[in-house]
Amino acid sequence: MEIWQYILMLIGVITVIFVGYYLIKKLVKEIEKVHHLPIREKGLTAMPAVPFIISETIETVVKLGLRAEEFKMAKAGLSNEYTLDGVTQSAYTFMYDTEEIDVGKEDRKELLERLHRSDEKEFLHKELLNPHLEKASFPKHADKEQTFTSFFLDKPEDFTMSWTNYYNVYRDGIKSYEKEYAAILKDPKEATKQFWPTIAENGLAYNLLILQKVQGDFLEKVKNVFSSQWKDLLEPIQKQGLLYAIDLTIFNQFEASQVAGFDRWTPGAFVLLEQDKNTKELAPICVQISKKDASASQMYTQENSTDATWIFALSAARTAVTVYGIWLGHVYHWHIVSASMQMTMFNNVSKDHDLRKLLDPQSKYLIGFNDALFLLWKTIGPPTSFSTTDSFLQLTNAFATGREFFGDDPKVTLEKFGIRKEDFSDKKDWDRFPIAGQLLRLWDVSEKMATTFVETTYATDEDVSKDEELQNWIAAASNPEEGNIRGLPMMSSKKELKAVLISLIYRVVTHGNSRQMRSLGPALSFVANYPPCLQKTTIVAPNDTNFTKEDVLRYLPNTGTIGSMMTFYYIFIFSAPYEPLLPLFGNNTSLYFPEKEDPRNKALEEFRNEVGEFIVDYSDDNSPLIHQWPASIET
Repeated sequence: MEIWQYILMLIGVITVIFVGYYLIKKLVKEIEKVHHLPIREKGLTAMPAVPFIISETIETVVKLGLRAEEFKMAKAGLSNEYTLDGVTQSAYTFMYDTEEIDVGKEDRKELLERLHRSDEKEFLHKELLNPHLEKASFPKHADKEQTFTSFFLDKPEDFTMSWTNYYNVYRDGIKSYEKEYAAILKDPKEATKQFWPTIAENGLAYNLLILQKVQGDFLEKVKNVFSSQWKDLLEPIQKQGLLYAIDLTIFNQFEASQVAGFDRWTPGAFVLLEQDKNTKELAPICVQISKKDASASQMYTQENSTDATWIFALSAARTAVTVYGIWLGHVYHWHIVSASMQMTMFNNVSKDHDLRKLLDPQSKYLIGFNDALFLLWKTIGPPTSFSTTDSFLQLTNAFATGREFFGDDPKVTLEKFGIRKEDFSDKKDWDRFPIAGQLLRLWDVSEKMATTFVETTYATDEDVSKDEELQNWIAAASNPEEGNIRGLPMMSSKKELKAVLISLIYRVVTHGNSRQMRSLGPALSFVANYPPCLQKTTIVAPNDTNFTKEDVLRYLPNTGTIGSMMTFYYIFIFSAPYEPLLPLFGNNTSLYFPEKEDPRNKALEEFRNEVGEFIVDYSDDNSPLIHQWPASIET
């Protein structure tokens, strides 16, 4: 055989090898590809894609069972007795009737069986999209026999029933907070005084950056909604630059649901607050409560309302704040957007890429948890009016309409809403809006980490532009048929890459505060402070003298709803994270990059140190659980 024939044969063999390698690589990548729910088929075209991984969902459902074992002691600690409507029982009995502590065992078992026998694509279309997004099956209370979970509370102090004796939550709450919190349902002055501080000091896990200064384009909306109060009451305050608002009228688009024989309703709320120019304190002065039937809306001021109807208006507004915090402040910002970014990264960036080395340790568990939440909605979801996965997705899609990726960043939000540090600092920085300062602190920590990574990994802007896998990731994340995230940059410079990575790292690390005891309460677990729903849908007229403070209690969550809320909270608080952000054996261990002296590892160690310092400062006591802060977004 001639030499040229050997050369041609060798070229042919090499070609076959390369083609085979390419095809195998492509096949492997297709097998590993993360799919997403076909929500666009249901008209949900504004929100980011919702990824689905059947193996991760199975793993999460199993781990949820283990989590249920972990929080048994917390539920067993609901042992204090209460008397409601002449009936005396333990808090646990009122909140869960005769149910076992792990009420979701059967639902998890049934779901696991369906997951194991299903093909992923088949499950996405036939199992998940249709029956489980549209239906929710809840037990109905019998007409003839009242269950313990159907009692409404007799007095404000009864809301302490959700404080478990485990971890001394009840003891510490009774000692420090019972009278203060109960006062919001007794005294309209206390309800007014506590309204803003409750949000500003305790809303970190709910990402409650919802306050806006009334100025610019927003001014016209406020003038239109509050036209009857504008000239005499509101305009003088606005002209002094002291008028602020919380606009949660997004909930007007959605009807109440009925669960277990009771209404669950999220009212639309529009609250105007006046700031004291000397102390920087904020207090509500005018509240609109509304619903889908616009003719039913009512406007409340302290002058036109009775004591009871003013307390009702503020309680309704607190409900809207809570539901915003659960589904939009927390789940949309941190779960939904992050999961779509992670999915498109998995599909386009190889595991040995430096971007994956940075982001993989914080990108575990989220997709599986989101899917488990959608499939176990009635078992682990909080008891809001969004009682099906479908209704939640409708809300999320409405919120996402016109929303861009960087619009979720705290600096962007605060600037857009006209919130400045000097306007909310009295004795120290941000002491009139503490969660804003806390979120900005976590932003700065994330910024340092992302900046060092980009500067070390990419020498020039051209290196960013030439990174094909990075370009493919961002293109896929922006593609309406893939990630469907608007507002991502072209990725032509280090500055643009830093902006994306800061935001993504921030979302995941900030979510970790949700597992701290401080984030449970006792403020959040005193459900009158943060009601997940109202249980009647009639909007009370402000001058209704027949409406009493006791009537307000018939709107607020009943014993069963309180129990459902505690089950939701306990999943996060009274169980250990799968992997803590701060390694058990020191912040200089479990490093992301091979060379220990890599500047990116040094930045990682400093990142962990600063988050650890944040946890210490955020905790209420001198023994913070620093390893309770998870590395990824998880249950």
